[in-house]
Amino acid sequence: MPQSPTREVQKKLETLRNRFRDKTIREIEGLVASIFNASRNPETIGELVAAYQLLHRLAGSAGTLGFTLLGEQARKLEIAIKPLADQVADGADSESIRLELKQLLSAGYEDDIAGLGNLLVTAEPVSTEWHQPRLAETDNQPVLLILEPDQELAELVSEGLALYGHRLRSLRNGHEWPEGMDDVDLVMVRDTLLQDEGVQWLSRLHDLPVICFSQAPDFATRYRLACLGIDACCDDPQDIPALADRIEQLLAEGLATLTGRVMILDDDRELLEHYRLVLTSGGLQVRALGDPSNLLSELSEFRPDILLMDVQMGLYDGPALARMVRFQAEWLSLPIIFFSSEEDRNRQLDALARGGDDFVTKPVSDEFLLRTVRMRCYRARQLDKLVSLDSLTGLLKHALAKTELGREYARSARSGHNSVVAMLDLDHFKKVNDAYGHGAGDMVIKALANLLRHRLRNTDIIGRYGGEEFMVVLPECSLEKAVEVLEALSQDFARLAFNVGTEEFSVSLSAGVATLNAYGSAEQAIEAADRALYQRKRAGRNGVSVDSRSLL
Repeated sequence: MPQSPTREVQKKLETLRNRFRDKTIREIEGLVASIFNASRNPETIGELVAAYQLLHRLAGSAGTLGFTLLGEQARKLEIAIKPLADQVADGADSESIRLELKQLLSAGYEDDIAGLGNLLVTAEPVSTEWHQPRLAETDNQPVLLILEPDQELAELVSEGLALYGHRLRSLRNGHEWPEGMDDVDLVMVRDTLLQDEGVQWLSRLHDLPVICFSQAPDFATRYRLACLGIDACCDDPQDIPALADRIEQLLAEGLATLTGRVMILDDDRELLEHYRLVLTSGGLQVRALGDPSNLLSELSEFRPDILLMDVQMGLYDGPALARMVRFQAEWLSLPIIFFSSEEDRNRQLDALARGGDDFVTKPVSDEFLLRTVRMRCYRARQLDKLVSLDSLTGLLKHALAKTELGREYARSARSGHNSVVAMLDLDHFKKVNDAYGHGAGDMVIKALANLLRHRLRNTDIIGRYGGEEFMVVLPECSLEKAVEVLEALSQDFARLAFNVGTEEFSVSLSAGVATLNAYGSAEQAIEAADRALYQRKRAGRNGVSVDSRSLL
């Protein structure tokens, strides 16, 4: 019988802990011998530096790997021996250092050092409570649950949101919530159902994004809803485009906090592997490096959201490496977080002043590590969006969309697979702005952006080309399939109803399509899709046309 994902992670962590124990037993034996030798022979006093470095490393890594008592004792001894190690590094008299060391041992530290190895016998149980494996998704359609007593309204909202590719479920109240409904991604609930804060079903909302249907604008009501953990309030759920936009934001935020690209640089093999295992098991993409000399090439290839690194890695100084990374303009905004057992705040601030963004003190629990890294990755991507994504739609900006098209053109040319580019344009958009205002025009643009995101694949490239015009790239897609998808999308978009005051209106779109493989460059493919778009405009709008060369 196959093991559960959580049990498999636990087994790997146990294996890693045993490997750390076996290695550390040998290292502690050498450390004890070095310290006692140095207390007897001034010629071996130089070994104190290596002993201090090992204690410093154990102070951070032992607790992370479950040997809390060893980590605490190593920290105590590290602090005691550091002044002597500093004297050795400064070239002070060996005999005077030896005498100080001997005095230190006789003051009670001799037993502490000799008993270090015994602390490897005591370890905390391997815990995987932080590990919540995500089930493999069968499709990319989010499941939304509506808790609304008004069945007519619930049906109207369900029909409208279904156009965006959502799967909808509806209940009159939370008491009807059956067991086994664990695939819900977001909940919409009427505020009157939240009046009794003691009802048991409310606990089901704690781990889900929640939108509350509420027409109560007063401060007290909104504050109470915020205390309940509600994420957003919607005054008019019948305004489907606006509701869909808020749903899109909340779902995107939830997914973004669970994903990310992390690079870790640490010369402690077991600790490095532990970090990699925990973060990978938590759904993050991880590149683990033990050799700092490969840092620049790995950064260019992996392109992480954040970089975690130790402050001291053998001959390499972490802050100096951070400063070196900043030599390249493309990494000026890369968040660099130092992980170290250094507790001196002045030293931490000094490290940050030399190129870092934050400092996390070892030991680090697995849950804290995962939450910290997820949060940092999310914040990093949010800042990156301000630069790379269109502020209104959240889609790629013009220049980046063209760059991604160029990459897909090159990839399709190498592999020989079919890919399609499409140009989309809103019909009679100027009339919308003139009749209802630019705010209504922005609402229409955002609605199309959300529809594109939901109805197209995660691998598809979507950009706002300018104004009311969009560019879509469909990698590894036949021309026939692309036309089918865009025709269906065009029909569903025309069915959306937009509300401005008491008036309601709808908007259609036109699209032009071209296959990348039929043209000599990505730029020529865009021009072909643009020609097809204007053919569609001349033919009456509201549909999809294909450039003639793509049909050959």
